Amino acid sequence: MKTKTYSLFGLAILLIVFACREPYEVETLTFEDILVVESTITNELKHQVVKLSRTFILEESEPVTEENATVWVEDSNNNIYSFSQNTEGQYISNIPFQAINNLEYSLYISTQDGNEYKSKPSILTAESEITNLYSELLTNDDGEEGIQIFLDSENQNSDTRYFRYEYEETYQIIAPNYVNEEAYIFNYSAVPFGGNTLVDFSFSFPNRTQEERVCYGFNNSTGILQASTNDLIFNTVSKLPVHFINKNNGVLRDRYSILVKQYSQSIEAYTFYKVVNELGNIGSVLSQNQPGYVTGNIESTTNPNSKVIGYFSVESIATKRIYFSHNDFAILRPDYLYKCEKIALDGSDNTLSDRTPNQRAEIYRLLTLNADINFNYSITYNLSSSELPNNINDYWILTNPECGDCTSVGSNIQPDFWED
Repeated sequence: MKTKTYSLFGLAILLIVFACREPYEVETLTFEDILVVESTITNELKHQVVKLSRTFILEESEPVTEENATVWVEDSNNNIYSFSQNTEGQYISNIPFQAINNLEYSLYISTQDGNEYKSKPSILTAESEITNLYSELLTNDDGEEGIQIFLDSENQNSDTRYFRYEYEETYQIIAPNYVNEEAYIFNYSAVPFGGNTLVDFSFSFPNRTQEERVCYGFNNSTGILQASTNDLIFNTVSKLPVHFINKNNGVLRDRYSILVKQYSQSIEAYTFYKVVNELGNIGSVLSQNQPGYVTGNIESTTNPNSKVIGYFSVESIATKRIYFSHNDFAILRPDYLYKCEKIALDGSDNTLSDRTPNQRAEIYRLLTLNADINFNYSITYNLSSSELPNNINDYWILTNPECGDCTSVGSNIQPDFWED
């Protein structure tokens, strides 16, 4: 009988135990099925999030989502905030709420295997401020030229000296081969004839009914980025490099925006994430390159031997957003994010007898590549009518979807925060 090797970090599970300012010890253990928790409640009024998963085997490429758990947060005023699982496997608070000063918050989890978990009580950390968020053209240590995003944070009136950072990128996607018309295919027939198949269909070119030229793409940060001013005289974070964008990256082709979030951490939360980062250099405790068993502030209340990875924290958050584009710097406009092609086909060519592909059949195939054959067909490749030659009456120029219809790679809904 074959056996499977289980691992968190390629070899074994590491047990990391740390106190506020004490060194940690490493102990090798055998594999266990362990609950993984990641949650930060903030002072933003919003639907808060708790992420739950399980450790997974090497043969699996994605974390195993913890399904059907009962999750809630309770504060010291006995207010209870229940969470429900969404389609992405995250647990979202049923109502928006925000952390309040001088209240303690605890996370409770009841899993479908009957185990129950509780975090240590946490209080909201002191507020901080992002003083400045800015971008500079430079060459990084790897010799790449690009745009570096920097952050300054002055917190002389704040007690917090530990910070964690995340960012969200938003960028315009403008389809370079867009035309205003779209093709609809109907009355399709394929008739065998003389060893060939004659393809016939009707088509029309109505104007598009939705925005498909200008869309928006989104990227979230990965990795753990932290800063501490504990060893500094002044409580100031100066010129912290947050994110680097190569000058040839297509996200800079049109308008670009980045939102940076600064979380004020407790020393315990800061140490937890620092240890996780040093062990695995990973994006989060839920990422594929799991670091091993790292103790946090969550424990099982039903089984003292039941392990859990993760940390529940209550943190103040500060945010700042900036906008720019390639023409704000001395760099050329980058290429489009996707390779674009134009395919020229003769719609009157309906035979294989000339030893070339049946181009009319190829037009149909491309236009209906992702369509349901039981319905009229919607365009997935786009006609560029401005490029029709005069000597051919039924000439088609098609382009791949991401170059003619931006909704195939982005959202056509402009974000509320967007500034042109």
